[in-house]
Amino acid sequence: MTSRERVLAAVNHQEPDRVPLDLGGTRCTSINPKTYAGAKELLGIPGPTRVLDVWQMLAWVEQPFVEKVGIDTLTVPRLVQDFGMRIDAWKPWTMDDGLQVLMPHNFEPVREEDGSLCLFLNGEKVAQKVPSSPYFDRLIELKRYDPLPPVEYFEMPLISDEDLEFRKDWAKALHAETDKAILGSLGPILGRWGSYQEWMLTIALDPGYVIEYYERKIENLLENARRYYQAVGDNIDIFWIMEDFATQTAMMISPEMFNEMVAPYYGRLYEWIHANTPWKIFYHCCGAVYPVIQTLIDIGVEILNPVQTSAAGMEPEKLKDEFGDRLTFWGGGIETQSVLPFGTVEEIKAQVKERIAAFGKGGGFVFNPIHNVQVDVPAESLLAMLEAVKEYGSYPLKY
Repeated sequence: MTSRERVLAAVNHQEPDRVPLDLGGTRCTSINPKTYAGAKELLGIPGPTRVLDVWQMLAWVEQPFVEKVGIDTLTVPRLVQDFGMRIDAWKPWTMDDGLQVLMPHNFEPVREEDGSLCLFLNGEKVAQKVPSSPYFDRLIELKRYDPLPPVEYFEMPLISDEDLEFRKDWAKALHAETDKAILGSLGPILGRWGSYQEWMLTIALDPGYVIEYYERKIENLLENARRYYQAVGDNIDIFWIMEDFATQTAMMISPEMFNEMVAPYYGRLYEWIHANTPWKIFYHCCGAVYPVIQTLIDIGVEILNPVQTSAAGMEPEKLKDEFGDRLTFWGGGIETQSVLPFGTVEEIKAQVKERIAAFGKGGGFVFNPIHNVQVDVPAESLLAMLEAVKEYGSYPLKY
């Protein structure tokens, strides 16, 4: 099978020739620059590593690596990433560990007295990397309004024509020149106006405010979806969107509140996508989302990621037994909080084998680690994981 055929067969709950593999198809299924650069070196792949996502410090997984290890996916990138970072030109930068990488050309961090590196957008500090962290944390998580402004205060931007043209060109080229499954995203989400804390307090104490905000935001999302489809058309196969509503132990809000106040709005977006495009809908939500998985299916989600199997209620066999005929599990392939960074090669391969056996029967499984591969993962461990996917992932499954 081609990669595109392989992924779409799995998503359609058919057994392809082997379990499809994603690494870098989205900003929630990718890899940090250190591990990626180390893996490239071990594989003899030359060239600098580019940082596509400055917020999460994620590498751009490029075609030579994709082909070398058998990845089945490619991403349609946004021209303008978080914090206004533009990826149409690059500049050299040295990471804390001495790794030489390429950053977006308008990456201009300001060093503060405590050693933190800060990013500014339109005069506002929007991100900060403290010396002990490899990541640029979003300062929206500290943002609080007192009192809350009228909902009309918040901008609801549309994707610019320049950005749409950039994505159009990428989608057209990737679809025509590769056999990979192509993933794309709007960028904007239903979201919130400030921190998680403020959103949770407001949805509990003033739900009407959140509803009013969502009513405006869904119209913005629908218009962005129309514009995006006009640009990329049928050149992408899978539409992905990410928004977290769960922790590792429970939902952030009650399942009833999610079903009543959040799901209907995403449902409107997914209904439009299903009615107007051939795209499959991929939804990323970390944590213990088991109580709302049926709701996600009901509103049109076909693919769930990251399948955080260490979270409450997210046991692999249970998920596959209850939802495996209606939902594709894109992730759950290996624990990135424990086994992948700290396990032996034997432990890594054993868990890959176990997860393919749990999720792979009848299709409905795309292998990906649970969320992005973090900086504490040795390159050798990543390659052991990739080798195990090849070793155990052929259909018919023997395990």
